[in-house]
Amino acid sequence: MDIEVIPFESPKDDDHQLYLPWIKWNDSQENLENELEEKFTRFGLIHRASVYRSRLSFINEVETDNLWYGYVSFYSTWDFERALHSDGKIKIGEKEIKIIKKKNNRPHKRIFLSVHKAQNLLTHYFGFNCWTSKVIYLEREEEVNVPNVVRYICMVHIKLPKEELCSEGVGTGEVPLNNASPVSRGYAFCCARRFAYHSALKAAFSKFIIIRLKNGKVTIEVDTTQCDPIKYHPAWDESLIKVNNVNYDPEEEEECEEFENITEEQLEEFLNASM
Repeated sequence: MDIEVIPFESPKDDDHQLYLPWIKWNDSQENLENELEEKFTRFGLIHRASVYRSRLSFINEVETDNLWYGYVSFYSTWDFERALHSDGKIKIGEKEIKIIKKKNNRPHKRIFLSVHKAQNLLTHYFGFNCWTSKVIYLEREEEVNVPNVVRYICMVHIKLPKEELCSEGVGTGEVPLNNASPVSRGYAFCCARRFAYHSALKAAFSKFIIIRLKNGKVTIEVDTTQCDPIKYHPAWDESLIKVNNVNYDPEEEEECEEFENITEEQLEEFLNASM
């Protein structure tokens, strides 16, 4: 095919995942995964590299304790095919490894990329600082059906200035509310806000689709058919009540129960908590 579409979701096994059945390695599992990523990155951006100790290692620990097998998955089928043709040409540890196509593929389950992986995918094809984000809405939902739970709703706007594209996503964040101390309540509110923000970012990123051509050109589009789990209501941006004059003494205002008895240092930490 002369065109390839790369969605912002975990790639399926078929035509994306390599199987490495026989690897001799005398170091740790983490170092082997790092070694595979380093060797296979030459073919394209890797979604994941994972390794496991071979079952033969448990049969004869003396002779086969250093046997492993692994998987390397790519976002792009074209990158996968180029890596597949390198069978016997990549050396890991003591010798060249065998590279084959993974069989017995699992049924594909659509899973959107995490914010970190989505950022890496955008950066790989469009460079650093290729996108900007803006929080459109971030408020606590007062009416929650589950007791002792704090819930926030967030909407973000992601813009790709060079491509003149934008995507919006809505997300929620729920955290159990611990009334044991003001500090516990404060952390619950901060965590719920962060979870809602990252959930909205993930939803916004998932609407992008990367399009590659055989001539090397890469472009990106927005999937306008994809819906958010929560519909954004325009009324969120509008003030339901407009107050022209208020007669009250700020000194007599009651303290907020959420941060009652909290120290100034703790309050400052909550207010400055990064998204």
